[in-house]
Amino acid sequence: MGMDVYGLAPTSEAGQYFRNTVWYWRPLAHFLTSTYPGLTAGCTYWQSNDGDGLDAAASTALAAAVRADLRDGAVDSYAATWAQELAALPRLTCEWCNGSGARTDEVGRRYGYDQPGRCNGCSGKGTTDHPDTHYPFEVANVRTFAAFLNACGGFEIH
Repeated sequence: MGMDVYGLAPTSEAGQYFRNTVWYWRPLAHFLTSTYPGLTAGCTYWQSNDGDGLDAAASTALAAAVRADLRDGAVDSYAATWAQELAALPRLTCEWCNGSGARTDEVGRRYGYDQPGRCNGCSGKGTTDHPDTHYPFEVANVRTFAAFLNACGGFEIH
């Protein structure tokens, strides 16, 4: 699943369309709403693809704020903090093998995952990455979205 963001009155190709998978959209939307709450308040449902969005004036204002933070390094700092927070998350006990490294349920027995080190849920390690580690924050994604915002003439998230 992804978020398809359509410009309402694009002034260039950059403002016609922006797309992110949910893995990239979630941290981007979190960054925007937590860093610029006043500028993003016009869109209530950032984490939904039900057609909510911002008008042209709000999109342009948000683009200007994001571009300023890209220039002064604030977005880079946010990205570094995000990466540190993800790296600090604990690994979790594998739900399929309960930490043993061998999956002994029916599926595990049927496909040979019931041997030590063979669990297909954790590659036999007994632990898995925290789910939040699957949501990367990338400065390049912010830069692309800022260009979209600047040229979209307002947008809707679908």
